[in-house]
Amino acid sequence: MSETPAEVGPKKFQSEFTMDPDNLEKELAKVPLFMTDLPSEENDTLAALQSLVFDGTPEEVAQNFREQGNECFRAGKARYPDAIVFYTKALDTECNDKSIMEACYANRAACNLELKNYGRVLNDCSKCLEINPRNVKAFYRSARALFALDKLVETIDCCDHALLVDPDNKSVQEIREKALKRKNEIDEKIRLKEEREERARTKKQRLAKALEERKIKMEVVDKDVYEKANIEIDEETQTLNWPVFFLYPEYKESDYIQQFNETNSFYDHLQVMFEQPAPWDERREYNADSVEVYFEDTRGLNPKLLKVGKKLPLGKILSLEQYTVKNGVPSFIILPKDSTFKQEFINKFKK
Repeated sequence: MSETPAEVGPKKFQSEFTMDPDNLEKELAKVPLFMTDLPSEENDTLAALQSLVFDGTPEEVAQNFREQGNECFRAGKARYPDAIVFYTKALDTECNDKSIMEACYANRAACNLELKNYGRVLNDCSKCLEINPRNVKAFYRSARALFALDKLVETIDCCDHALLVDPDNKSVQEIREKALKRKNEIDEKIRLKEEREERARTKKQRLAKALEERKIKMEVVDKDVYEKANIEIDEETQTLNWPVFFLYPEYKESDYIQQFNETNSFYDHLQVMFEQPAPWDERREYNADSVEVYFEDTRGLNPKLLKVGKKLPLGKILSLEQYTVKNGVPSFIILPKDSTFKQEFINKFKK
């Protein structure tokens, strides 16, 4: 295998401006004319070029910055921050040409809109409209920024102003339709929420009045349980339907009755409960005729166990001076008539 012969003779002359063809982009980036980023070190050539930027009248300087901003804007989103810098430089001049100022405010707003700097968009569009109240682009960009901020009434107002100038502007019409649709959806949600809240307030007031008329006492220890209790007023009969617990302490079991009408008796529900023997009732001691119903009188320091007639309606028991409904759910203890457990349980309340 032959080797590449070593270069002989004097070296070829290379100018100080010669560039490495393998790293052309990096080499070009060192040349002020092609720089995309400012160097960290001082560069005399760059400083000279920069000074030229400010040569000319304020209008010429502003126009120059505006054009540089436009070039950055056309280069894509990555260059929008650079475009903003150039438009800002143009606006900082003492330019008296309002058309240049108007364009720079509008264009800077366009950059900030894409960068989601909505507050700055609104500020620039406002200044643009001070110069030209008929600038449709400023209205449109304001509308888009307001829509992004969920300021729907203001969005529609901006669109309406724009359409007075340009009634056939499709972009403005589209954003207005979106804002109106969104506003209608929110208004409907608010309306439904207000209706639900009004129904809840009315129900609460009616329930409070019904409890007062029946002299039923309510104690709320657990607000979450109370909120879920769902005491209903039967609209047809104007009676109360209660959620009720039947407790079976002998077996640590319970039954939950979702709607126990106040006119129904305990016996009515016990018949349904024990139509078939409960799976936990090993000795078959629990049926509508063989059990007794009790509740705890929690007044005073020592709770008492009081027996109630099975054939009495629920409403009558709840209205007793001795009964307090806790957390919106009445509860009753069910014990078999003739059992050792019943007597032992009752004796605990006699101590």
